[in-house]
Amino acid sequence: MPKYTRSALPSFAFWGIFISLAAAFLMGGSSRADVQSLALLNPMMILCTGIALLTLRVEHWREHKRFLIWFGSIYICVAFYYLPSPLKLMQFLQTDAGVDEIRNSSNLTTFGQLESSAFPSAWQSLIFLFTPMAVLLFALQLKRAELGLVRHFLVFVGALSAIICVLQLSGGTDNPLYLYSVTNNGSAVGFFANRNHSAVFLACLFPILAVFASDRTSYGLGGTTWYRYFALILTLILVPLILVTGSRAGMFAAVVGLIGGALLYIPHISSRDRSKNAKFIVPAVMLATIVCVVMITIFFSRAEAIERFFAETGYAKDRSDFWALSGQLFRQYYPFGFGPGSFSAAFQRDEPLSILDGVYLNRLHNDWLETALTFGILGIVWLLGASIYFVYRSFQLWILMDGTRSEVKIGRMSSVIIAILAVASVFDYPLRTPAIMSLMVLALLWFVRSPYQSSHYQKGQGD
Repeated sequence: MPKYTRSALPSFAFWGIFISLAAAFLMGGSSRADVQSLALLNPMMILCTGIALLTLRVEHWREHKRFLIWFGSIYICVAFYYLPSPLKLMQFLQTDAGVDEIRNSSNLTTFGQLESSAFPSAWQSLIFLFTPMAVLLFALQLKRAELGLVRHFLVFVGALSAIICVLQLSGGTDNPLYLYSVTNNGSAVGFFANRNHSAVFLACLFPILAVFASDRTSYGLGGTTWYRYFALILTLILVPLILVTGSRAGMFAAVVGLIGGALLYIPHISSRDRSKNAKFIVPAVMLATIVCVVMITIFFSRAEAIERFFAETGYAKDRSDFWALSGQLFRQYYPFGFGPGSFSAAFQRDEPLSILDGVYLNRLHNDWLETALTFGILGIVWLLGASIYFVYRSFQLWILMDGTRSEVKIGRMSSVIIAILAVASVFDYPLRTPAIMSLMVLALLWFVRSPYQSSHYQKGQGD
């Protein structure tokens, strides 16, 4: 198995992805476009993307050609909304007669305005994509052992975020550890501005910890026994932290993550322990321990997520009203949608009087619906294609392949992470933050790359 020595230092690409991920979590924990840290993060990620492109070799492109084409289609789809279109197409997309009158009086006979309804926000949406692009391009160049270190780094980031969550809860609403001015003061948000995004990220750690606990590779960090103890302790800490955030989306994500993590670890138990009862007893003990932690959290009246789940709030009703309005907006902006970064402007313009109030809605709080509204038919086709491939690939990984193989295990881990983010996107918008976007592209790479190993992936692997 691979092991790092002093003579085998990580590659340049590893340090590139290390810097990119560290910057993404330190400065990219908010989805808002007016966050001051983006003034540093965005240029930094554009520079990292350029460096990653310069170090990318032909074999990297050949080995991941299909994935890069699919990922590049997202950029092309977003960039399409910045191109001027013929007036006839714009008249077909725009139904407001006042707009047509202004164009006619201005003699706009050849080209119309940009497709997106909110041009500055649309540019910000495109620039946001440089963070996951930099992470992806560096990740394509990593060897297998280095990708293992990336998973370890994600565990370290998660543990550090959990520590910050505890300090935020103990320090009150004026705690200086809140990294963003617009945030959920009094909640455990860690590196993020939104408690939902923090809880979802912590839930994504469960499948990563399951692979971490079953990892037999030391990576120069000593023995592997401590991996299991560390993973168990961190899991027991993460469960109450997710509950006290008050995030219902995070609670659902945690359920998916815990189930997926247990399914990932069971094959490791059966291969390590010859007893037939071991693969049933150990998960049962883990489940009982987690249930006890949950009950203790509820007993001390700190499980705000469970309390909010059973409590009826007007805000939840507002969300259902907003979702119901999405059908009307889809028909109005059919077939290409209102463009990236334009939801807030489009909703303010078209919000019916029946639900008009003082609430500012910057997102639909359902990324599946908002993607369909943003890109129209193109977004629906993209979501359907991605969902079909996810089901097909997950069936291969979970049913047809041996779960004790490390490549299959990593592929299964990534499928659980993708499922967590997909479930959370029904209630919120976690993938609008650069930090979680970076995690998502890593999961997608592991998902499509496993279980086969390319020639570059095998280099430096060892025995």
